[in-house]
Amino acid sequence: MSERLRVLVLAYMVSPVRGSEFAVAWNYVETMRAHCDLTVLYGSAGPHMGDVTDFPTPSFVDRHVPGDVTFHFVPEPPLARRLNALNRRGILTYSFYLAYRIWHRAALAEAKRLITQGEYDVIHYVGPIGYREPGYLWTLPLPYVWGPIGGATSFPWRLRSALPGRGQLRLIARTLGNAFQLRFSGRVTKALRRADVLFTATTENQAIFERLKNVPSRYLPENGIEGTITLDDSKFPARPIRILWIGSLEARKGLILLIEAIGMLRDPQQIRVDVLGNGPLRDSLIARAAALGVGEQFHWHGHVPRSEVLDLLDRSHLHVITGLNEANTTSIWEALGHGVPVLTLDHCGMHDVVAPAYGIRIPVTDMQGCSRDIAAALEALVAAPERLEAMARACAAECDRFRIVHRSCTFLDAYKAAIARHRARIAG
Repeated sequence: MSERLRVLVLAYMVSPVRGSEFAVAWNYVETMRAHCDLTVLYGSAGPHMGDVTDFPTPSFVDRHVPGDVTFHFVPEPPLARRLNALNRRGILTYSFYLAYRIWHRAALAEAKRLITQGEYDVIHYVGPIGYREPGYLWTLPLPYVWGPIGGATSFPWRLRSALPGRGQLRLIARTLGNAFQLRFSGRVTKALRRADVLFTATTENQAIFERLKNVPSRYLPENGIEGTITLDDSKFPARPIRILWIGSLEARKGLILLIEAIGMLRDPQQIRVDVLGNGPLRDSLIARAAALGVGEQFHWHGHVPRSEVLDLLDRSHLHVITGLNEANTTSIWEALGHGVPVLTLDHCGMHDVVAPAYGIRIPVTDMQGCSRDIAAALEALVAAPERLEAMARACAAECDRFRIVHRSCTFLDAYKAAIARHRARIAG
């Protein structure tokens, strides 16, 4: 085995300028290129399958920093293109998943072609993180690493009233579908058990795969803090308290919980909330804040450039996350990276990441209970705003372990373990 491992990477979505799943893959590439020779199979560097908007050419060798990375674009097969056209036009959203499975077959064919041309030490399926589409690269006779993966958790049923009637029907369908796929999908089961090393994005997902599939995994959030941790301490003392909320204005993001909480405060004038994002519930959320008499406490920015997001983070005292079901929202890493404490519901990936030294976790009860507990936490901060400065200063010391720069050792150790296990399996 050479000193620099050759890794065949599957990352359907990857981009240097986009967030979410795109950023997960890009941050992996930027971290591991210094240690491994990477060949990345991808299908999207833009809004939809087949888009390569963010890359200069569909397939190229990136040498802008030390460590060559070869990106291989896998175009959508004709049937996948036709199926996904229904999704792109908003006619049939779920047609994407059929197209996506077909794309994975094309990725397998491209992987086989590349393997005939050169040797690879390990395969790593980096993302997207959802477990439901395991692809097909696990069928290849090479050491195989998968993850971090998530998606096995279910929406908290006690918060279902946050969803409209149609949304609750979708929730029931998704919950049943998730339970069925976890238990009975043969391809998912085979891929999980075939992985020489499996990463899970939350400890809750880790426990589910262990319990239902008897598959051990290593806990690792899918993303982390980029760069160093900074803090603009000129914003203290925290009077009034500036809260930043980031996300799409839809039911599953739970902004209504914060609005209701602000409406419960004895003196809402002590709070200012900057809301970043747009969505179908914008007008109704603005109307609800006004009806509660706290409309002036909310400032609705819509979609803003990333530079403005970071500027608002530097000026904020608290980042509030009210997401009702997600792994680790990207904004949590941006907040902690700028020394901004986090108030969040105590579930999903936030349960694993947020600690009392630099954050507040709200028990998941029901809608009214969550809002009431958020309000109580905010009242305590209004009474003792110096706590926000203490939590902000704790971020640098407590959150260094989440910085992406530290991940190379984690992945290299996983690759070493995967290679050893693969060899033992062959020998056995």
